[in-house]
Amino acid sequence: MEQFVFIPDKRSNSEQLMATLQGVVAADAELDFLAAPAGMGGGLPMAVDPVSGGGHPRGLEVIEVVPQSGAALVMTSNAGPVPAAVGGTFHPVLNYTLAVADVRLGRLKLTGSIGPTGTDFLKIVIRSAGDNKAIANAVAILGLKDGGMQLTAVSDNAGVARFGLRAPEVAEAMLAVEPGFAGHWGHFRRRARIQSGDVVLLDPVDLTNAPDTLRHFIPPGDAGSGAGVVVGVIDSGVGPHKHLTNMKGDPDTSIGHGTHVAGIIAGSGTGGYGGVAPGAYIRSYRVFGDPTTGVARNFEIHRAIEQAVDDGCHLINLSLKAEREADPGFDDKVLSRAIEDAADHGVLVVAAAGNDFRRFVAFPARHRDAIAVSALGWEPGLPGDAYDRWTISGDRGEADPDTFFATFSNEGHAPTRVDLVGPGAGVVSTVPGDHYAPMSGTSMACPAMTGAIAKALAAHSDVLVMPANRSRHAKMRELAFANLKRMGFGAIREGSGMIL
Repeated sequence: MEQFVFIPDKRSNSEQLMATLQGVVAADAELDFLAAPAGMGGGLPMAVDPVSGGGHPRGLEVIEVVPQSGAALVMTSNAGPVPAAVGGTFHPVLNYTLAVADVRLGRLKLTGSIGPTGTDFLKIVIRSAGDNKAIANAVAILGLKDGGMQLTAVSDNAGVARFGLRAPEVAEAMLAVEPGFAGHWGHFRRRARIQSGDVVLLDPVDLTNAPDTLRHFIPPGDAGSGAGVVVGVIDSGVGPHKHLTNMKGDPDTSIGHGTHVAGIIAGSGTGGYGGVAPGAYIRSYRVFGDPTTGVARNFEIHRAIEQAVDDGCHLINLSLKAEREADPGFDDKVLSRAIEDAADHGVLVVAAAGNDFRRFVAFPARHRDAIAVSALGWEPGLPGDAYDRWTISGDRGEADPDTFFATFSNEGHAPTRVDLVGPGAGVVSTVPGDHYAPMSGTSMACPAMTGAIAKALAAHSDVLVMPANRSRHAKMRELAFANLKRMGFGAIREGSGMIL
């Protein structure tokens, strides 16, 4: 049995949907999708439907229905969906990943895998440059010159990370250390000579007077910035965090990504590390709930978008992208329907362009009703050996040579396009445990622009009270492009520029 998503031709409630699906069966008994398995005499035995409680053909089991749109997750024994059916179409279940460009999320899969024991294995000791304390559960990646081999280790409670390599030292190696949520910048070096037992010091995140990429370009908003605007964050959940109190919804699974995104939009942190629009209200919808897989399905994202619209969100932040996408014309009809429904109800979707190293803009950011955001960085905002310095490129802004277009960011190659660019390299924000940590990705640039749009909307209360329809969506989009600064990277990389 395989799962598919059924999208009705128009919005349907549960009863209408079941009638439509029953109509699909009755209208064309020759559809392979609904054909009875061999040996069943041509008849489709009935089973109890979990939604309606009524009978349905065993070849088509309805698992869940989205009440707002009528989309349904269904199970079938056939290997492929029908291209079209009476009253709707069937589409494959597709996976999406978070649009973050570092290994912070991958560390969760490695926790507890400390590495080999023994004195003859190459090891490093990871400590804080602030107080010299050991840093546990940091992910260390060692890239060897010969053969391109990469070794990964996780630091123990003494800060020791042992690699699966019996050698007293290595030369011309790449070393990357990502400390997760320990409040440090991490470490990155190329062509390094590393001796077993070397101590690697990680710079603490300075929340007092050292601006990161985000705050260099967009200073934190005051307490009222974004007031009256409701932002849906469809992600890994949000908080709890002491500087994310103006929110409601699903908590973070400990992945941390959704908490980081929400802090960029509306964090209330002091010392210059608040969000862009602290007065905005966050509604959290967790779709990335399993840190072991790191993916979310299109059906759950569709459901979350429809719920966010129902809950009165004005903006929706999608810091995610299709998992395996090789076609710039790819269109997932399951998410497209939800994004179009959102626009029809006056809701603006802002989405990450993706981190495929200059490839075309990912889906769903390139959807015509969404705003696609690429990423830039500011080199002085990254400490000298910070892990996030791998994001630095030679593509510099015309007005400021310290501004760079991030190595990982996608571009608006035809037929796709970038709409805006935002700070996305080494952005410090909230993470679980009331901590702060840097992350990099169009995942970070996207909420920076979502927050900027929320701030602009709050200054136009007349737009917020417009009827929730396409006219409001158009007006909100117009406001998003009303006050922009060109960063000197050209339209293919920055679109119309950055919201001030």
